[in-house]
This record gives sequence, structure tokens and C-alpha cells, in this order.
Amino acid sequence: MPRAFNFALLFLTALAGCGSHDNTPAPPPARVPGRDEVRASEDARFAKPLPDQAQTHSDLPPPPFDDVPLVSQQAPETAKFVEAYHKVGSPRMLIWVAHEADAGYDEAAARSIDYAAMQTILTDWFSSGGAIAVISSQAARQALGAQAQTLDTGQNVNGKEVSDKTRADVLVIVRAQFTRQGSNGPAVRLVAESSNLVGGESIGRAVVDVPPPLDKPQLNSYSRFLARKLMKDMTGSWTAFGSPPPPASQPQ
Repeated sequence: MPRAFNFALLFLTALAGCGSHDNTPAPPPARVPGRDEVRASEDARFAKPLPDQAQTHSDLPPPPFDDVPLVSQQAPETAKFVEAYHKVGSPRMLIWVAHEADAGYDEAAARSIDYAAMQTILTDWFSSGGAIAVISSQAARQALGAQAQTLDTGQNVNGKEVSDKTRADVLVIVRAQFTRQGSNGPAVRLVAESSNLVGGESIGRAVVDVPPPLDKPQLNSYSRFLARKLMKDMTGSWTAFGSPPPPASQPQ
């Protein structure tokens, strides 16, 4: 055998011997996940909402009649309300907030309500930026004289007589009653109804409890709630009736 070949063989043998003394541990074999692990991974993957499902949940509407307006932003119901209002002949509206508490309630607490502020805020919502004809409540109170007390107490209200004296066709009346049945303790319960003065048809209703304090932010929020609910009801009533309420006669 040639000497060169023997030398190469010895060199390769030496290299092989050196490699056998390498202390570097061999990498562990890849672990194959078991059947249960694969199933759990798939379940977690399919449990995630699909893009379309996630988008659907984010588009859910907020609770009805409860929103945070930007300053005096119009209510979402305003456009349809104004449209229905003009279709029934643009009746004149009177917004009235009762000034006296009912006998069974804490009269002192009810008298602490800023009725004038509530009435002004409600009138502002219903006026819809000037699109609705709203009669001045102060002018109406002067025209009614002693009869204004009948609206405040809710006793023996003659709708036609009120209409004759104020030239109003639709009355929106809000009564504030102190109650201890609020979800968070004592509150002021606002009971509102809108009706045709001459015919007497009820065309809208709303009730809400206002927790203290009755400061301006609270009055803004809950007056808007009442206005939105009543607007929705009145729009539905006017659409169903399809005709304006009986007109008020000229004041005597």
C-alpha cells in the first residue's frame, strides 16, 4: 500500500477520534404534541370571535334615550319628530312643568327643584332649533291666571279652556314628585305626558327618576331623556293618526 495513502488514513482516523471527545450535548429531539394538546389549541383558536362578529358587537346601539350630547346637540329623534310635526299641520305646543308637589310627597323637597330651569331646558329640546312652534310658558301662565293652578295640581283640567286661553294645541306636562323608591335612594320622579288639549288624546308618555343633586348637569341629562322619549312617542302617534289635532280657538 502506498505511503501517502497510509498517511491520509491515519489523519482521518485521528480526526474521528478527536470528534468523539466533544462534550457539546446533542439537541433534544422535537416533542410531538399529544392529541389533547392539539384539541385544546384548536378550541382556543376557534373560540376567538371572527372579524365580522367583533364588528357586529361594536356596532350595538347605546341604551335608548340615554346619551351624552355635545353641548346642545340635537337629539337623534329630532329629524323624524320635526317631519311628523309638519305633516300634522305644525300644532302649537305648550311645555308645562308643575310648580306644586302632590299631597302624598315631601313637598319641601319637591319645592327645591328649579322648575324654571327644567322648563327652559325642555322647551329648548322640543323647539328643535326653532322648527317647532312652542308657546312661552310664562305668557301661558299669565293668560291662564288662577287656572294655572289646575295644571300644577293636575285636578279638573279643562283642556279646551286651556287651549282657548293659550292658543296651544298640544300640551307637554311634567310633574315632579319626590320619591324614596329610587334605585339609589331618594330621588325626584319626573312623570311626563303629552296630549292633544282639545281632543284629549295621549300622544306620548315618559317617567324617569332623577337622583340628587338636581344641578344643571343632572337637569340637562334627564330633561333630554324625557324629551327624547316623548319625541319618539309623539312621532309614532302623529304618524298613526295621520291628521293634526283639533285647532285651538282664538283667545276671547
